[in-house]
Amino acid sequence: MKSNERSLGIGSLRAHIAALAALASLAGCGGEVAVNKPPDTGGTDASASGGSGGADVQAEIGALDQDKVQSTLQRTSDKLSACFHNGVRRIPFMGGEIRFALRIAQGGTATVAYLKESTLGDRDTESCMLGALRGASWPSPVGGKEGLAEGGFSFDPSADERPPVSLDPGRLGKELPKAQQALATCRASQGAGPIKATMYLDTDGKPLAVGVSSADPKGDAAATCVVDALRGMSFPSPGSYAGKVSLVAE
Repeated sequence: MKSNERSLGIGSLRAHIAALAALASLAGCGGEVAVNKPPDTGGTDASASGGSGGADVQAEIGALDQDKVQSTLQRTSDKLSACFHNGVRRIPFMGGEIRFALRIAQGGTATVAYLKESTLGDRDTESCMLGALRGASWPSPVGGKEGLAEGGFSFDPSADERPPVSLDPGRLGKELPKAQQALATCRASQGAGPIKATMYLDTDGKPLAVGVSSADPKGDAAATCVVDALRGMSFPSPGSYAGKVSLVAE
């Protein structure tokens, strides 16, 4: 499967879409292997619950027209770019990658949208991008009630800005266990799986911004809790320039 690349002004956008339900269309394309299986969305539909009677996944999950999904992403790219530009006004050296997952109902509405992975490090920007993806008009799935799609984007920081210092979590010293416990508490409050937090630290050790992602869609509901907890903490100084660090709560 080939990736499309498009300039975003400040950053660059690399997007590749996998219509996970359309297994046949992905065969032989190369790249990632798609599985015709719905992700855990915290719902209770028959296809996800595995109830008695042997629910037919094909009846629940339909195929998405990949060309139409790509077209939707292209139409949404200006909004995604605006989200990134607005974030850069606050965090000039911001950059990173996101990987989103969507569950699309008949009529083209994204009923579920979350970030499976993100190293942007700013929840406001991540939320803005999720809003743009949720608000887009997607193609209706064919042969099922819902369709699944995933995509990845990479945003390069401005060449005019020095990138933040990459920090090992161990640099957080005695504050690391406190931060990990805060993430674990937020995760448990939503019954979510592992959560990843990426944050920028100012030279005084105070977080400038915090981003959140989780392969479990329920982790998105814990994002505000994570951001508030980490923004309220103080960490060791990263040095004479801002730092960037990622933490994971299993």
